[in-house]
Amino acid sequence: MSEEFVTRLRLQLREAALREERRSPVARRVARARHGLPGPAPMVAALAVVLLAVAVAAGTLALRGEPAPTAPKLVGSYPVAAGLSSLASGFGAVWSADPVRGDVVRIERGRPRVVARIPVGGEARVAAGAGAVWALAGDLLYAGDQGPVRLLRIDPASNRVVARIAMRGPGGQAFGPLGVQADGDAVWVVGSAGALRVDPRRNVADRFVAVKEQNRGVVGDGGSVWVLAADGRLRRLDAATGRTTDVVAAGAPAGTHLFAGRPGTLTLVGDGKVAVLDRGSGRRLWRTTLDGDVRSWHGDDDWLWAHASRDSARRDELVRLDAGTGRVQGRVSLPEPDAAGIATVGRDVWVATPGGRIVVVR
Repeated sequence: MSEEFVTRLRLQLREAALREERRSPVARRVARARHGLPGPAPMVAALAVVLLAVAVAAGTLALRGEPAPTAPKLVGSYPVAAGLSSLASGFGAVWSADPVRGDVVRIERGRPRVVARIPVGGEARVAAGAGAVWALAGDLLYAGDQGPVRLLRIDPASNRVVARIAMRGPGGQAFGPLGVQADGDAVWVVGSAGALRVDPRRNVADRFVAVKEQNRGVVGDGGSVWVLAADGRLRRLDAATGRTTDVVAAGAPAGTHLFAGRPGTLTLVGDGKVAVLDRGSGRRLWRTTLDGDVRSWHGDDDWLWAHASRDSARRDELVRLDAGTGRVQGRVSLPEPDAAGIATVGRDVWVATPGGRIVVVR
């Protein structure tokens, strides 16, 4: 029921009461005797009941007449590179990494095609936010054991690397960097042994939160770091002191891993399940089971898009979930197996494949 309707209802009730009060006592008695109506208070109550019934009926009809979300459909599949890993949208373009040639690629938002290449010298993961495009590049396969890993700042106006940041804590700590998160005014690089916060104004690492226990995922978040411990408990660490401030029983079975999610949320993925947690408390908001192995996902304002990898006899699917409830709101079969990344691009959703194609769904 809209706020406008409620306001109108209140005004109508008030006007009815005022009209009843203005009538003389004799006129009120004559009118009630003629029509068999109750006194003022019962009359107003009866009118309220009638108007409420009308409101409910109108609301029900409005809901029934509300169009259901359009089912997602495949728009096309476009070859753009020899291979792709990760995907991010921002600064008027879409960004990915070509691990075959060792480049970060800038892809046009219209018909997908590469319009610029930025050499990074190896495999890379990309993120867009905090004023730049960020590429975690180097020996990501072995988390830095076989070679250096650096965080590169790319200026989207010039498509050039303008800063290179070594991936060690301020005290020289190694932490096995695996992924980059650009969120608000901070950039976090996370690994198996901790999280490194980078100040994008100075392009320097300014804080390191060590994680000494075995874990199934680390997420940096403003003044906190979330860790999914091997025992399934979710720990919240203070980014300033590294101390544990909260412990939550997340209900995360073996095989489940922790990742960043939509703003204000965390995501648990594993065993064909997707669960969304409140980032403030760690409380689970919803959980959904999908038919397939979830390899990649992406959340926007209204939806969470999950890639479900199927067996060889069935095509992979892109599944659209309601971001607030986790209910399935549509699915579409994909022409390419596996997914390296998903991003919202205007009214479309793009899926990058390891084979170097961009699959567009609308």
